[in-house]
Amino acid sequence: MLSGSQVTFLLLLYLSEWVRAASVGPSLLQPPMRRVRIIEVGDDYDDASAVTTLAPRSPGATTTSAIPRICDYDPCVVQMTPCSEISAQTGCLCRGVTGGEVRPEAPKLREIKVEHSGQVVVHWCAPRSTVMHYKVTLKGGEGQEQIFEEYLRNSVVAGMKVGETVCVSAMNEAGVSEESCAQYESPMTDHYGLSAGIIAGGVGFLVLITLLAVLLWRRRSCRKANMSEAAGLGNPSYTNDAVL
Repeated sequence: MLSGSQVTFLLLLYLSEWVRAASVGPSLLQPPMRRVRIIEVGDDYDDASAVTTLAPRSPGATTTSAIPRICDYDPCVVQMTPCSEISAQTGCLCRGVTGGEVRPEAPKLREIKVEHSGQVVVHWCAPRSTVMHYKVTLKGGEGQEQIFEEYLRNSVVAGMKVGETVCVSAMNEAGVSEESCAQYESPMTDHYGLSAGIIAGGVGFLVLITLLAVLLWRRRSCRKANMSEAAGLGNPSYTNDAVL
């Protein structure tokens, strides 16, 4: 049998093993840890010290980045809101334009048309430049000039006559752009040209039909003549001999 000292030693040994197992077990249930490197930067941006800390790993965590898109901004349409404000509100990207310290490029004069009211309207597209105003100039005569805000894209040119030239230019603090010009042509010219084309096509079609009818008539006449000659040769009473 074991003595009292031996029993006490075994109890102490068993108790120490149980305490060690209890202290190690909970650590196995914790999630795996990973080391994250964090850089602390001082005010002088030169003295940087590296600090290592522990952070729990978060499986399944993903990061997404928004895909930039171009702002819905048509340079040929009247725009009450500048593209910069649209970009600030929606996060879209404006197409590249030069700054206000650079002389603007010339706007594109798109068309000159007559409205139902009879007024002549000039329509242009904005350049890829910072613009403060647009200037519309009617060449010839008194040289009428009109100034418009940067968000406008069209203008009524009062008193414009057929054959006159109108020009559009852009302005900012750096200067005035080159002019984009076009000559006003009467809209009736295109109408008359279309009418003349339709009439010429109709006349040509009638002439073609007449020629086809004449050719068919001649062909039918020749066929009838050939049939008559064939019928005469087949008649026994028909002869080319003269009667004595």
